[in-house]
Amino acid sequence: MSEPKSKARQTENIENQETPRFTVSDRRHWAHEDEEGALDGEPKERLPSYVQQLKDQAEAKDKQLREYIAAYKAKTAETDEIRIRLQKENENRLEQIKADFFKKLIPIMDNFKRAIDSAQSSADYESLRQGIEMTYSHLLSTLKESGVETISTSGRKFNPQTDEAFMTEDTTDPDKDNEVVEELEPGYLFKDKLLKPAKVKVAKLKQ
Repeated sequence: MSEPKSKARQTENIENQETPRFTVSDRRHWAHEDEEGALDGEPKERLPSYVQQLKDQAEAKDKQLREYIAAYKAKTAETDEIRIRLQKENENRLEQIKADFFKKLIPIMDNFKRAIDSAQSSADYESLRQGIEMTYSHLLSTLKESGVETISTSGRKFNPQTDEAFMTEDTTDPDKDNEVVEELEPGYLFKDKLLKPAKVKVAKLKQ
């Protein structure tokens, strides 16, 4: 009888013993991110340090590039504005130069008109000739003031850079060969730039 009682007491002691308590710590880095606003069913992206560094550098370069592009666009707009303003100023300056030149031509036109009116009223062609000569002289003087000059062809050799051989004339004198015999139409220069070649008659040595 003593052996069953002993077993019963042992069973009772085991049941009366307190069940030990175990604590499990979940060390997964995404397990506690829900409390920080990442409880959406997916773990928050966590990149290795060197990858994060490369990403930060790329974002910084991209920001710098956008700043450069914005600065370039601003500079281009400023350059276009300056170019348009300079172009407008040049156009206005050119218009003023034209107006000044035409203003000089108006008195010449008035002289022509007076000469024509005088010839019509008096039938005095000598007065008309004198009036035309005076007007022509006035015109040459005005052109010279503006930088336009006539090409001198008298007593010199033919110059293909300023002359146009419109006619030829035979000569037996070797010294006269290729010499300007006659000026048929005057030529004009504007500050060493050829406006119109002089049309001339040139002597050619007769073989």
